[in-house]
Amino acid sequence: MKVESMTKALAWIAILGGIARIGMSPSAVIWGTDSDQELTFAMIACCLMTIGWFGIHYYQSHKTGVTGFISYVLITLSNTLTTCLVWSQIMGSNTGTLKETVLSINSGAALLGMIMFAIQTVRARIYPVWPVALFLLFPVASFIPLVTEWATTLWGLAYIGFGLYIVADKTVKNKSVYSSVSS
Repeated sequence: MKVESMTKALAWIAILGGIARIGMSPSAVIWGTDSDQELTFAMIACCLMTIGWFGIHYYQSHKTGVTGFISYVLITLSNTLTTCLVWSQIMGSNTGTLKETVLSINSGAALLGMIMFAIQTVRARIYPVWPVALFLLFPVASFIPLVTEWATTLWGLAYIGFGLYIVADKTVKNKSVYSSVSS
């Protein structure tokens, strides 16, 4: 399998993960936060987004350098920890202070990774700014009372936006990783 095909396959996985993440919002509104329906969408989204994240990173990796790789690692760690937290919620485990510690590490890794990724993405000029803006608006919207349950929609739309740009082999200014390798 060529790198281009693999990256596009990962992009489709990221798109599906984004769609699943969007599914969390109406589930939370209709059945309530942490309902079985919302947690099912969350678990599917976590798994798909963790896998698809590699394609999103790889597509611009030649332009983002070490900082881009560190942001990739931080967001991958955060996605993995989020998966674990969702799984523990589904299983009904109450680990008390351990869960709070993991949640703190997860939040810190996610926020730092998102900021680093956003800066590197804008500098790389591979992806457009709109999915980056949605990616950064997600944590902000999570703290606004009237839109908290809809915040995951922004996160999902960001992954869909990144994925669509990979699938279409579009870039803003610079070439993608496999376009620059073949030149």
